[in-house]
Amino acid sequence: MIDTQFLNEKATKFKSALKKVKQIMDRGSKEFVETPMYPDRVQYYMIIAYDELDQIMCHLLKEILNIKKKENCIEDIASQDIFSGKVSRALIDFYNFRQNIFKTKFNYSPEQMFFAVKNILDNLYDQFIPELASLVKELKSKEPQLKIPVNLKKVNEQAKAVKSAVKKIQTFLNYSYDEFQKNPLFIDRTRYFLVVAIDSSLWICRHILRKLKLPTKDCFKTLSEKGIISLETGEKMSLFASKRDEFANPQIDIDTEELYKIIKDDLEYFLKFLKEISKAIFKDVKK
Repeated sequence: MIDTQFLNEKATKFKSALKKVKQIMDRGSKEFVETPMYPDRVQYYMIIAYDELDQIMCHLLKEILNIKKKENCIEDIASQDIFSGKVSRALIDFYNFRQNIFKTKFNYSPEQMFFAVKNILDNLYDQFIPELASLVKELKSKEPQLKIPVNLKKVNEQAKAVKSAVKKIQTFLNYSYDEFQKNPLFIDRTRYFLVVAIDSSLWICRHILRKLKLPTKDCFKTLSEKGIISLETGEKMSLFASKRDEFANPQIDIDTEELYKIIKDDLEYFLKFLKEISKAIFKDVKK
């Protein structure tokens, strides 16, 4: 899902850095070349702008092409014809500019820098943000519509944490109860991952209730009363939540037989909770 808040923040920082560059470049090539501080400042702000731009492109790369990268995404996006030819060429120029800065160990001549930066600036400053906004609008229109206006990115992050914790706990079910109860590490890790699953489930639960402007006390019970999750799931999740502090406190001795029975019989309710929440969040799509 496109994270518009993230993109807005990055685009704002990108435009702010380029604006500082433009203020210097607008003084003309003669003053730029003859004022030693100008090339240094321009180089500094261009690197800042590049880093913000690269984060934008990595997000787009993930959402459009399902390619997950944390950096060096500008060249990839530029080669996909996602933006206009003018902007795509400027992106390549920006990529090459940054590469050359590091290759030359920050020894670009002022004349070379002025020409290179002006070319990038002329093609990106006024055109990139409108094209980005248009692209984001198009991508958002293709996303699933939500019945509940949640922050889907953060909900997904918490859901992944729940699934990961459940998967780790399930590994302990490969052992018999006798083996489980004799191993303090199994018990300790089970308690820890249960707390992770409970906390992330509670975050999702409270987030949904806040979006619906409902009280968050007895969170899972409220969700079940509102028909967002089933009564059975609500009862099981409420039971997990009531035991959260007990699981989290290492000074409290746990009945290992009860703990093993809980993860054997009821662990699946974390996944049922996520499935029911997902169904409640997304609008039905007519075929």
